[in-house]
Amino acid sequence: MQAALKAPEPQAIDASAPRWLRYVPLVTGILAALAGFLTVRGANLANDAIYRSNQAVLFQSQASDSWAEYQAASVKARIVETALMTGGTDPAVRDRLTAQAKELRDRQPALKTKAMDLEHQRDAQLSRGNERLAEKDSLAYAGVAVQLGIGLASVAGITRRLEAFVVGIVAGGAGLVITATSLLSSLP
Repeated sequence: MQAALKAPEPQAIDASAPRWLRYVPLVTGILAALAGFLTVRGANLANDAIYRSNQAVLFQSQASDSWAEYQAASVKARIVETALMTGGTDPAVRDRLTAQAKELRDRQPALKTKAMDLEHQRDAQLSRGNERLAEKDSLAYAGVAVQLGIGLASVAGITRRLEAFVVGIVAGGAGLVITATSLLSSLP
């Protein structure tokens, strides 16, 4: 016959265990929660940086289109102005060409302004994306410190070495400080 499976009996706290050993699960749990937060936050920052990079490409494309229109208007205006200088004597043709050259030249300032505005928007998106990547990098270092803290606290629990537990707490605390600094510096 098969023996019935039983749930293990809860272990009584070892009377000879150091008192600090009771805090190992609590510390590792808190650090694991922080590590989870850092993972999610890092992924969100990376996604936002990619989005901003894509927006920058879109703005650059639109700026390039505006600059192309600006240059096309300039070339057309120059062709019309050259035709005027070569001497058409018919006053009606001359007036029409003059009006056309003026209309082409009048279009240019608005196109230039639009292109420059789009370039500024591109630069702003790139800048914000780079800020997000820098924050992600800081949080990655915090994640390393937190993972180190989890590992050392776990080792301390197994080996009953207080030194490893203290260093684990310090590493986890360093990760927490890096996280707080990074989050506070990213506030508007």
